[in-house]
Amino acid sequence: MKVMNRVSIVVLAILVIATSCGQGNESVDRSGLTVGDDDASIFSRASQQYFRGSLSSSRENFNSLIYRFPDSPLNHDAQLAVRKIDFELSGNPDLSVPVDQNHVELTPFPEVALVSSPAVSASIIQLETLLISAGASPVIVEDYGAPDVTLVLYPEGYLLQANIVSDSLSSWLSSHSSVPVQPGGDIISTVAPHHQGVVIVIGTDAVVDTSF
Repeated sequence: MKVMNRVSIVVLAILVIATSCGQGNESVDRSGLTVGDDDASIFSRASQQYFRGSLSSSRENFNSLIYRFPDSPLNHDAQLAVRKIDFELSGNPDLSVPVDQNHVELTPFPEVALVSSPAVSASIIQLETLLISAGASPVIVEDYGAPDVTLVLYPEGYLLQANIVSDSLSSWLSSHSSVPVQPGGDIISTVAPHHQGVVIVIGTDAVVDTSF
């Protein structure tokens, strides 16, 4: 089923209800946006941003809810909202949601760029293979000035994708319990020009688990 066939009706109804009801007991900032760190507040704030035309900020907040509150009753609605926003930002009428044989929606592995110094070339080769097996087509960038610490950088709107990448890296690397995730800002355009997605910086601290 095409995303827009379902999302246009369902999500718009959800967002209208969310932004028009129940605002009396919620705190707001100077611009009138809902504040708070619980799932309902994040959903409300993301909905407000959507209707104000701040699609990227709205998507980032919906993605934050999806990742941080997987058991929230609002999680599925947030996923539908993200797909609608992705459609509006891309303008792609053929955008669809992949499903497995049980018709369960799948989250595609994000496209990534692997940035590292030549000193960790062996780890890069191993991680490139793992990323390809996960469904990605990694871009390899050699940077002699790359930091020695492994982390995931993401552009605005890609927080959920960055967390997916971080979780995968944490399971692949024997030297990490978790891989830090942080906004990339201008760093991404500097180390990986023309790359629009998530950037993985592989430091000398990265050791790939030999069981993979």
